[in-house]
Parts: sequence; C-alpha cells; structure tokens
Amino acid sequence: MPGPPNSTPKKNPTPKDQKSVSMSILKNAGVVTIFTLLSRIMGAVRDLFIANIFGAGLVTDAFIQAFTIPNVFRRLTAEGSMTLAFLPIYSEIREQRSAEEARRFASRVLGLVLFSTGLICALGMIFSPQLVLLFATGFAEDVEKFQLTTDLNRLMFPYLMLVSVVAWSMGILNAEKRFAAPAAAPIFLNLAIIGGAIGLAPWLERPIEGLGWGVLLGGLLQVLLQIPSLLRVEQSLLPKVFWLDPEVKRLLKLLGPSLFGVAVYQINIIILRNLASFLPDGQVTYYYNASRLTEFVLGVFAFAIATASFPELSLQKARTDWLEVEKTLKLSFHTTFLIVFPATAGLIGMAEPIVSILFRHGAFTWLDVQATAITLMIFASSIPAVAAVRLLVALFYAMQDTQGPVKASLFSMILTGGLGWWLSGIWEVAGLALALSLGTCGQFLVLCWLLQRKQLPLKKFWSLKILSRYFFSAFFIGIGVWSISQQNDWELGPASTMNWLLFSTMLLCAGLVYFSILKITGDPYLTDVLNRLSKRPQTLK
Repeated sequence: MPGPPNSTPKKNPTPKDQKSVSMSILKNAGVVTIFTLLSRIMGAVRDLFIANIFGAGLVTDAFIQAFTIPNVFRRLTAEGSMTLAFLPIYSEIREQRSAEEARRFASRVLGLVLFSTGLICALGMIFSPQLVLLFATGFAEDVEKFQLTTDLNRLMFPYLMLVSVVAWSMGILNAEKRFAAPAAAPIFLNLAIIGGAIGLAPWLERPIEGLGWGVLLGGLLQVLLQIPSLLRVEQSLLPKVFWLDPEVKRLLKLLGPSLFGVAVYQINIIILRNLASFLPDGQVTYYYNASRLTEFVLGVFAFAIATASFPELSLQKARTDWLEVEKTLKLSFHTTFLIVFPATAGLIGMAEPIVSILFRHGAFTWLDVQATAITLMIFASSIPAVAAVRLLVALFYAMQDTQGPVKASLFSMILTGGLGWWLSGIWEVAGLALALSLGTCGQFLVLCWLLQRKQLPLKKFWSLKILSRYFFSAFFIGIGVWSISQQNDWELGPASTMNWLLFSTMLLCAGLVYFSILKITGDPYLTDVLNRLSKRPQTLK
C-alpha cells in the first residue's frame, strides 16, 4: 500500500548497497545455519534420550502424535501463514512510511496473535479427545494409547501460544536483519525436553508426561530469549487493539488464502498421521525419526538460505527492483543446492550407518534401525524438491501473492493423500514417506508452472550447467559411500569403535572430495561462500 501523500519513499539502494546484498544474505544465512545446526544437534540428542529411555512403542507414539497437534496449529496460525504474510507488509510500511509506523503495526499484530492463539488453546484443551481422534483415528482401538495421547495433547497445547509469540518476534527481527535469537530459540526447547526426560520423568506416575512439561518450559524459555533483541529494535512488547487497524485488515485479507495454503499442508500431515496410526506399534516413531533427520538437513542448510533471503526479497519487491530480486534468487538457488545435493546423497548412501550410530542403543532394536533407514532414504530423496518449494514460496509471498502457493499445496494434498493411502498398504511407513516425497515434487512443478505464467520481468535465475555439476558430483559420491557402507556390519551401532571410525572417515572424505571437485572446476558460488568465510567479500556477477 502506498504511503500517505506527504510521505517520501526512501531512495533506491546505491550500486554499492546492491553489491553488498549477496554478502548480507550469506552472512545472515551463516548466522541461521550456526544456530540451526546447534538446534538440530540438540534435537538429535533429545531424540536419542527419548529413544533410549522410552524406545519405539506405545508411549513414544502417543507423545509424538500428541506433540504433533499443537505443532500443526502453530504452523497454521503463526509460524506458517502469519510470518509469511506479516513480513512483506511490515517491510513495506517501514520502507514507504517509517520504522515507528511499522512497530505500531507489529504491536497490533501481537494483539491478534495472542487473542487468536489463546482462543485456539482453550478450544484445543477442551476438545482434546476429538482432536486425537482426528489426527490418530487408529489409536481409538487401543483405550490406553488413546487416553494417554489425549492427556499429553491437553498438557502441551498451551505451547501453541508461547511459540506463536516467538514466530511473531521472528517476523520483526528478520525484517530488521536480526536472525540469531529466533534461530537459537529451538535449542532451549530441546534442552527443556531433555531436562523433562531426565529430571521429571522418573518422578511421575506416567514418565512420558515429563516430556510434556519440558515442552511447556521450552516454550517459555524461547519467548524470554526474544525479549532483549526486540528491545534493541525498540519494539514494544505490549499488544495493542487490532480490529480497527487498516493494515491488520490487509494482513487478514492476505492471511485468508495463505491460511488455506498452510492448512492444506497440515491436512497432509493429518492424513499421513492417520494412516500411520493404523500401522503396527513403532511405525510412527520410524516415520518421526526419519523425518527429523531429513529436517536436520533442510533446517541447517536449505531453510537458512530461504530465511535470510526472504526479508531481502520483500524489501526489493517493495522497491520494485526486479534486477535485485533476480540476483537474490540466483544466489539463493545456487547456494542452496550447492549444499542440498551432497547432503541428500549422503543421507541416502549412508542411511543405515547414520540411523545405527544415532539410535541403535537402549530399547531401539536393529529391526527398528533397518526400518527407519529405509524410510530415511525415501524422505531424503525429496530434499531438493522441498528446498526449491521453500524458495519459490518465499518469492510468491514477497510479492504478496498467496494464491499460487495455495493452488500448489492443494494439488500436493490430493496427490499425497491418494498415494499415501495406496502405498502405505504396500510398504507401510515407507509408503507414507514415498507419498509425501512425490507430493512435494508435484507441488514444486505446479509452483514452477504458476511462476512462468506470471510473466515477471525476471530472467532465468538458475543455471542448468551449475546445478548439473552439483548433482552429478553428489551422485557419484553417494554411490561411493553406499558401496563402502555395505561392506560393514552396523548392527552394533555406536558400541563399535570400527563403526565410528568408518562412519567418520566416510563423512569427512565424501565432503572433501565433493568440495574439491567444485573448487577445481572453479564453481563461482563455492568461491563466494569461501570468500565470505575468509571475510573477503566479492559479490557474484
């Protein structure tokens, strides 16, 4: 929306400013990557504690399903649709009006977030049995499992309100080019859950409830972590009345279709979780552990770039600077796939060693390892498509276009649901993973088609030559580590010194060979990243 008549839009960036954009994105992505890496490591440690203490069975399945429900609403009400719709409007107000106007808008949005999530929390706790029946219909056949899931969901539902405030903070801080506090927040959630498993669980009648109390404590710690950064950007922490604000009304108009788009994705989760609830005990845990390992790669690498580039895209779109939009997209795509392709190849080629080293101890058996490894290989195959979807969706939202992602998500939901129902009957949880992977690929293709139809003033922002170099280099390295891993018996898991030695050697050598190939061939994006690491900024042409 244009500013008032007496307002003067800020001038376009100078060439010097434009040249610094790529380094700014890499710097901010580096911050997100570091904290996300720490968060994912702590998440893996958290899962190790859960697997070791509770194994893969009834109580673990109940916790995972119960924790899924407030997380689905989190993505629906705040972290998904709210953040994506909020940041472009906030950036536009700040760019075309003033920072004070943007802060007032943010305070009113905080009022909206607290009101809406507070209402959803109350309803979620009241109707907890109905929600569990919706998300895990198969649990109704086991009275103990159903009741435990219901109680855990009711215990953890207030987490939605806390994490929604964190998501609101992330929108503001990312727009202000502050990425550390939002990226570090999940570390405290994982620490709190570990604390609940160790410190609370042994003292409770139902030990698994210790994890639920850990979730609530983690949510509170995440909120407290954001406060110093919000104060530095002079953002008020007091919510304001929101229903009369015209910008909030504009936000709600954008939220309509974006809410539906995120809802479609969450419906996919509900469908897959429902299908998984009919499978034998442990299948939900296999699915969860494999998806967590996949999300580790996505969160550390692909989503870090998307998170760092989204504020830049929103600002450049507000200035209608399509040349800079093109440069940002080109940098984001190539830098993402520079890492995503070898990470995908590594997860597929080393699936069994990875799962064995991480989970093969305590109550987690060798059969559990094998089933999880197969599921992981299938999940990992979709990583490039998921990364591309995340970047394209960021572009659509930066343009304040919520219709395209909705259409792509709807197509993905239909494809995933149908394939999930069919394939889970053949390959159980591995079939669900394959359905989700194929559905994501379909979503990517639809987004590409819709973007092409928009006929934007953008040239091609990706290079087939560069992407092929990344793909084939990673492919041959993946084949190599898979062949080597097949020569070893991984059943002893982390208890074997040889397993650790071979695993570490394969991981190190694969990375060195891959990046050596790119360095020898003079890959420009690897050079740019290395220049950033050595603090010698040289912007790509």
